[in-house]
Amino acid sequence: MAENERINIYNDDDRQYLEMMQGNIERMAANSSNCKAWMVTIVAAVMALQCSIDALNGWILLGILPVTLFWYLDVFYLHLERGMRNRQTVFMNILRSEKREGYKEALFNFKPLMIGKKELTDEKKEQGLVATDDRWFSESINPFYGLTLVCVLIISVVLNWDVIMGWIGWIGKLFSKGV
Repeated sequence: MAENERINIYNDDDRQYLEMMQGNIERMAANSSNCKAWMVTIVAAVMALQCSIDALNGWILLGILPVTLFWYLDVFYLHLERGMRNRQTVFMNILRSEKREGYKEALFNFKPLMIGKKELTDEKKEQGLVATDDRWFSESINPFYGLTLVCVLIISVVLNWDVIMGWIGWIGKLFSKGV
């Protein structure tokens, strides 16, 4: 009967470990979503300021800064989320195996398991593991941040057309003088 009690304790431990891992994964996904929401808010505010304050006419690329910063943060959180999913997958594979080698070490390991594209072998793919270093240009990142970046550039150029033409004229004068 002591053996049955021990199995129940490990089942509770397994459940709690998986709940904690899932909580971490959900937190990383929420942070990624928050990055997108904050980026849209800040870029909209910067664009509104560019429209309303004439002194900001020279700050054409001011809207690009929040896009690139939040792009980096979003990629970072997606990278961590993938690593946590890999760690959870390794733990689930240990639970499914008959020998349960490395069970106790895995039960207390919450460090994300980062795997590069070059390190991702067919064996690891069969285990359900995924690469974590390919997030910069993923299908959830590119359309959102790429289109936002293009829109910010177009709006900035349209809002600051006179300033840009002044710069072009100034550069033309420099070259015509032979400087």
